[in-house]
Amino acid sequence: MPFSIFSDVALTAVAAVLPAGGVSLADELDYFDGDRERMERYRQAGGLGTRRIAPPGTTASDLCIQAARRLLEHTGTDKKEIGALFFVSLSPDYQLPASSAIQQHALGLSADCAVMDMNLGCAGFVSALWIAAGLTNSRACDKVLLLTGDTPAGFTDPANRVIAPIFGDSGTAALVEYRKGAADMSFLIGTDGGKFENLVIPGGGARIPQLREEGPDSPFNRIVKDAGGNPCTLGGYCRIWMDGMGIYAFAASVIPPHIRRHLSLAGTEAGGLDRLLLHPANKLLVDVIAKKTGFASNPPPCESLAEYGNLGGASIPALLCRHYTGKGRDEKREKCLLCGFGAGLAWSSCLLSLKDTLLLEPQDYAAPENTPNRNAYIAHWHKKFAG
Repeated sequence: MPFSIFSDVALTAVAAVLPAGGVSLADELDYFDGDRERMERYRQAGGLGTRRIAPPGTTASDLCIQAARRLLEHTGTDKKEIGALFFVSLSPDYQLPASSAIQQHALGLSADCAVMDMNLGCAGFVSALWIAAGLTNSRACDKVLLLTGDTPAGFTDPANRVIAPIFGDSGTAALVEYRKGAADMSFLIGTDGGKFENLVIPGGGARIPQLREEGPDSPFNRIVKDAGGNPCTLGGYCRIWMDGMGIYAFAASVIPPHIRRHLSLAGTEAGGLDRLLLHPANKLLVDVIAKKTGFASNPPPCESLAEYGNLGGASIPALLCRHYTGKGRDEKREKCLLCGFGAGLAWSSCLLSLKDTLLLEPQDYAAPENTPNRNAYIAHWHKKFAG
C-alpha cells in the first residue's frame, strides 16, 4: 500500500495541447446504420461527442513539446532548474531511445536533466506525479517536468467501435517543484496485473513479436472480428484490445473503495473536498463512481471527454485545464482528489491543493513549418543505413 504524504511540493502549472482536427459521432452515422437516435443514445450514455485526431506525422511527443514550451514561457521557468523530465505515453516516437531524451533536447534543457519514459496508461499522470513529488520533496530535484500524451488514433481502426469512438489524441505538460510551505500532497497507488488482458496491445512487443518472415496474410496480421463485427489484430492497424465490460466492472468495484480509503488515510471525507476529479473514461462510469463515493450531488466534471475523447494518461491534466478555465473557473480548489485508472490494471490517486496552480486554457496544436513527413523520415534513414 504505497500511501505517501509529501510536504513542500507544488503542482505549479499544467498545459494541454490538442490536435485541431476532430471527428464527431455525428460524422460516423454509417457505423450506426444511419440511425441518429441510436447514435444519440450512445453519445449520452458514454458522454462522448468529438475526439481529436492528430494529423499524419504528428506524435504525442510533438504535442507535449508544444505544451511544455507554453508552460515554461508562462511560468518564466529557468530551464537549467529542471532536474528531471518524465514522458508518460503508450505512443513513443521510437522503441529506442526514450522519447524523453529527444524532448530534453527539443526543449533546450540542461544535459544534467535526468529523463525517463513511462508506459503507465490511464493511471500514468497521477503515478508519475507521485514520483515527481518524491524527488522534489527529497530535494533530489528542485523542479520536474512531467509530459503526458498519446496518439491512439494512429493505430486504431475506425471500424472498431469498441475502441475508435472513445480515444482521442493529446499532449500535456505539468511542472512540479519544491516550494516551502506548500500544502501537503498525499498519494495512494494500486495495481492488479492479473487482469492485464482487459486492456492491452498484445502484439508487437517481445512477448509476441512480428517475425521477419511474416507477411500481411500471416496469423500475426490476420484480422479477427468479434461478435459485433469489430476488427482486431495482433499487428497492423487495429491493435488495441479492450474488454469494455471487464474495465467497467474493475473500475466500478475497485475505485470507490480506493477513494474512500485514501480519504480515510488522509483524515478527511467526501464532504471536505472541493472536487473529485476522475479520469473521464466514460460518463456512465464516472457517475457510478461518484454515487458510490458520496459525490453524486457534486459530480466530477466530464466536459473534456465530450470535446476531446478519452485521452488516456493525459485525461486528468487536460480535464484540469479545460474545466478550470471554463465553467469551473471560479470554483474553490484548495482540496481536490485526482484519480486515474486503467491499463495494468492500475489505479492511483492524489489529494492536493490546486489553489495556486496555473492552469492554462487548452491550445490547438500548430505544426512547425517544413515538418518532415513519413516518406522524408524513411528516406533519411535509408540514407543513414547506406552510409
